[in-house]
Amino acid sequence: MKMKKMRLTVLSFITSACLLCSTYGQAAGTAEFSQATPLRIALVNFKTCVEKSKMGQKEQASFDAMKKQMETVLETKEKALTAVASKFNDIDYLDSLTPEAEAELKRQFRTENQEFTQLQNQFYQQLSQTNVLVVQKLTDAVTKAVEEIAKAQKIDLVLSEESIFFAIPAIDISQMVVDRLDELFEKESKDSKSASALETKK
Repeated sequence: MKMKKMRLTVLSFITSACLLCSTYGQAAGTAEFSQATPLRIALVNFKTCVEKSKMGQKEQASFDAMKKQMETVLETKEKALTAVASKFNDIDYLDSLTPEAEAELKRQFRTENQEFTQLQNQFYQQLSQTNVLVVQKLTDAVTKAVEEIAKAQKIDLVLSEESIFFAIPAIDISQMVVDRLDELFEKESKDSKSASALETKK
């Protein structure tokens, strides 16, 4: 009775996520826009931004730690279930049981099996929900970073690499997004430490 390994990862969800296209600049989206004005287009690899940024690495590490903890609980529960199941393969042991004891053993097995199945389903659901929340958080962070960079660099259109077939490397701003994410991460960390320090003083 082998437990199916949990293989949910943040990145398994991330690879299918696409950023919304955004347009910026005074010319874009206005009546003054001229067709002769060339668009400045940039590209972002969402997966790269998550894997290389401190924010993405922290979220992935937290998710992996939670998954490992759940797997440990399930493995312990599975061992208990296997121990009960193995008794049914011991003919001498079964022969030594009274009908009442054998019925109790069967009841114990059904209970252990039901608890294991419920726990497994609960963990899978929790991991899935956590994945959704993490992906949404990272998507929002990347989108914010892209918007700030696009405005500062006067970029009119930013596309997700996952949704296109080809682009020259020169228009890839993924590293700029990673750098901006790291800045946001450091700021959030400092703000969190300051808030904790104030709470401690109170």
